[in-house]
Amino acid sequence: MNTEDFFKQGLNHNLQGDYQAAIAAYTQAIKLNADYAEAYHNRGLILSGQLKDYRTAIADYNRAIEINPNFALAYYNRANAHYFLADYEGAIADHNAALQVDPNLAQSYHSRGNAYFALENYDKAIADYIQTIEMSTQLADNINIDIANAYHNRGVTRFEAGDHQGAIADFQQALQWHPHFAAAYSNRGNIHQILGNYQEAIADHNQALQLDPNLAEAYHNRGNAHYALADYESAIADYNHALKINPSFAGAYYNRGLVLAHLKNYHGAIEDFNEALKLNPDDVQAYCERGLVRSTLEDYQGAIADYDQALQENPTLALVYGFRANARRRLGDYQGAIEDSNRLLQLNPNLAEGYCDRAAARRSLGDHKGAIKDYDRALQINDNLAAAYYGRGIAREALQDLQGAIDDNTQAIELVPDFSQAYCNRGNARRLLGDEQGAIADYDKALQINPNLIEAYYNRGSTRYALEAYESAIADYTQALQINPQSAAFYSDRANARYALEDYQGAIEDYSRAIAIDPSFAEDWYNRGRSRSLLGDLQEALADLNQALQRQPNWASAYILRADVYRNLGDSQGAITDFQKSADLYYQEGNIQYYEQISELIEQLR
Repeated sequence: MNTEDFFKQGLNHNLQGDYQAAIAAYTQAIKLNADYAEAYHNRGLILSGQLKDYRTAIADYNRAIEINPNFALAYYNRANAHYFLADYEGAIADHNAALQVDPNLAQSYHSRGNAYFALENYDKAIADYIQTIEMSTQLADNINIDIANAYHNRGVTRFEAGDHQGAIADFQQALQWHPHFAAAYSNRGNIHQILGNYQEAIADHNQALQLDPNLAEAYHNRGNAHYALADYESAIADYNHALKINPSFAGAYYNRGLVLAHLKNYHGAIEDFNEALKLNPDDVQAYCERGLVRSTLEDYQGAIADYDQALQENPTLALVYGFRANARRRLGDYQGAIEDSNRLLQLNPNLAEGYCDRAAARRSLGDHKGAIKDYDRALQINDNLAAAYYGRGIAREALQDLQGAIDDNTQAIELVPDFSQAYCNRGNARRLLGDEQGAIADYDKALQINPNLIEAYYNRGSTRYALEAYESAIADYTQALQINPQSAAFYSDRANARYALEDYQGAIEDYSRAIAIDPSFAEDWYNRGRSRSLLGDLQEALADLNQALQRQPNWASAYILRADVYRNLGDSQGAITDFQKSADLYYQEGNIQYYEQISELIEQLR
């Protein structure tokens, strides 16, 4: 057999699928003719195409090209072998060589386009694909999809670079070449959402899901558009669909968690953030959002742990230092809160809210002057920040700058007319300045805005008590108790108002409730004892006064009252002993007038 016989034998074996025999025949042909370029080329085709031995195939193509430098198909097939080895630059170089030899080799344009695509050079990929179509109608159907993919991926690249309009144009081109391209609809929908065109976004995702009902990303992204339109039920339904298709879709858990948090289903939100973090333990945003929900649930330790994790992943997140500062302040770690605010302000010196947060921590530490400096700085940055005026008003009140406090709360109210707490605080300052009617007007306004503002009821009640409007004071304390029935102070103050109205039995009932909640308050025992003595319940009064003096053993007035109870019980010695104790205490206080009056009373009893 001669060289041509072995070559033909190789062709036949290849057609029959007997690739090892074909390789053997081509090898025999090469032995007989070491410069048989076609035999090297065909052996390379089997090695790369059927046996996937690309490196050995490249060696054969190299020899074929060495023998025949104008062997266009050898360049083309060597390029394909380089492509499968992910040597895209090498593939492009070989396609360039092939096309230099044969500019009409349409399949080389197509394959070079694939290599450009792999290198994310979509412009050149598109140009090569279109060139292929212009040269070969035979490949047109397959090329349409390749062109669509190239436009789609270039659109994704433009989207990531912030060129939203360019991305939309590319997705539209992709859909012209391939009208059933579900991902192109979905991604165009994403850009519509970013641009605020939520209905257009939903329409695109609907198209994507008609073409591919199992496209979890389209359900997820449509859910995001529904969320933006405040259609929370539809958003959750879409996230549920996405997770049914892909239970490992971390983004769907995260976004469903955001919706649940917005709907105040905080425990459900935490469960979703937990799932998102199981799938993506480095998701800084999920840690932040879970921390915010935990703060809402007053789990400040848990919130801090989440903020710690987020900052470990990214120590430059200024706002997270602010979140952690607030949580630390809630736990009474004011110094830690200040340190976090300092770090926040290092990263963003122009964040007015950061100065406000630090000021709040300084206020809690009693550094009201330092707090005022921080509020001043916040207002230099943003003079429309109502929270800064409000906080500065609190600090000024603490420093007895009551008019300054009134002015700041007034400014806060001008910026936020429904700022109920600012009305309440302005009322407090007015009350301290002796403007009781102005204070009551402010409390009225605060309660008109927020009927559950317990502080306004309580302070209005206290103001009315001072004006001797006891019935109105009782009404306010009663409203406060409806909101918080576990406040000993509210019961105690309502009891005082009832006492002033000589409703001693009502006063006793309220003092009793206060004592049941907090038995450590000596004044409640004293006042209940006083009320009981006025009703003639002397033994009960004596027991109450004993409790009062046990808690406050140097209370001169309590000794006087107990002495009077002893006298009414006929226990003169007990009365004398208590009068003497009160006289001694007044003497120690330097109150000589009371000391002498009680001393005279003692002499009368002896």
